[in-house]
Amino acid sequence: MTFKCPACGNSSFRRMGKKRRFEYKECHKCGVVSTRVAEECPELQSLYDHYYDHGRFEIPTVTVRSLDNLAASFESFKRFGRILDIGFGAGGVLSAAERRGWRCFGTEVSPAALEHGEREGWTVSANPEADSRFVRSGFDVVTLFEVIEHVPEPDLLLGLAARYLRPGGLLYLTTPNAQSINRRVLQLKWSVFSPPEHIVLWTALGLRHALTRAGFCCARFRTEGFNPSEILAQVRQSKSKLGGASRNAAGQQLNEAFSRGRGRRALKTGVNRCLAFFQIGDTLKLWAIRRGLGVG
Repeated sequence: MTFKCPACGNSSFRRMGKKRRFEYKECHKCGVVSTRVAEECPELQSLYDHYYDHGRFEIPTVTVRSLDNLAASFESFKRFGRILDIGFGAGGVLSAAERRGWRCFGTEVSPAALEHGEREGWTVSANPEADSRFVRSGFDVVTLFEVIEHVPEPDLLLGLAARYLRPGGLLYLTTPNAQSINRRVLQLKWSVFSPPEHIVLWTALGLRHALTRAGFCCARFRTEGFNPSEILAQVRQSKSKLGGASRNAAGQQLNEAFSRGRGRRALKTGVNRCLAFFQIGDTLKLWAIRRGLGVG
């Protein structure tokens, strides 16, 4: 079977090499980096069942503030007052939306996360397609935080988001940026390359292709965030392996450090503007509108 880019369908690639026996390829057309993972992969099947087994479901204060600001930006889309977070995890954005009066819905595959969502009083399900509480075209906002890089068939995921969004509704999506500084410097040594968990690393161009097919028009995108910990470790020729948890913890500490005091926050804003301008931030953030009924 010919390997095709999951974003644009192109079959011309640059081979990047293997990591944990999985071969990554970079699309010549849109720059998306992907690998192929078999559906019956035993590592993948057990990974998400236990993804949050030891999770404390606590959101750092600096993240809470950021999510509160994000939830405030959703207000202009409020018509039905329903928000859906696909792969809600700790539920940070649902908590922020709930404080603003939204009715909160979420999907997850992790039993621990589903139990957490039920305790919070949200409407949650592992299979929304079979759950009548999830109304098609009944949501003003759908969010996908760090989810799309995990799925081998992103068209199915984006199609799901489109089915639940009303025409004119907002899809907000975040994912690691395949054109970031860390990826350019570290290549496959960047811990974001963690198969079979992370299958596709996206570019803005690749997302535009996939979202257009799913019935969205891209309103805007930006990149932000830079965590130098892994690059510094390479410079120092560190022998320790930085896993995802170490990377995330270091990133959180950096974010908190640059959120203290007006001067540091101004510096952080300036850095993020530069990262956005050159499209080299670690995280790609995208706002898209569902087309239909005179929209787009």
